[in-house]
Amino acid sequence: MRRQEREIADHQLIEWLLRKGQVLYLAMCDGEQPYVLPLSYGYDGQNLYIHSALEGRKLQVLRRNPRVCFVVEPQRELIASQTPCNWSFRYRSVIGEGTVAIVEDLAERAAALHILMRQHGGVGGDYDSAVLARTMVLKVEITSLSGKQAGYSDG
Repeated sequence: MRRQEREIADHQLIEWLLRKGQVLYLAMCDGEQPYVLPLSYGYDGQNLYIHSALEGRKLQVLRRNPRVCFVVEPQRELIASQTPCNWSFRYRSVIGEGTVAIVEDLAERAAALHILMRQHGGVGGDYDSAVLARTMVLKVEITSLSGKQAGYSDG
């Protein structure tokens, strides 16, 4: 990280930010073309889970190259100023890398949907097996995490 003073070194804070966030920006490589999507997600302390349609560009891209990068930014605030060059942001964000796998097992898929629901304040429930059979869930197996912040007293 170029600006070391902005690095979040506290892994517990990074974990808290991942649990607090609701939107994940998932970056993929579609050949030579970058492709980024904002997605809802769930975090279980180890992996990220994403609900998906059964077909579409995202799945086509991930089947060819399952390596991804992602950003979660649950805290941000624009700080206006009287002079244009003094505008700024107060923020905390998490950047990570990982590999995406399609969740095939129906029990794991149901557990992942519970994680997604809890991320957004829900509790989940019983999922009909027919619904699970036609529901796509993707698991991002995280390989690296880092955090960055500005405007906070601890960084």
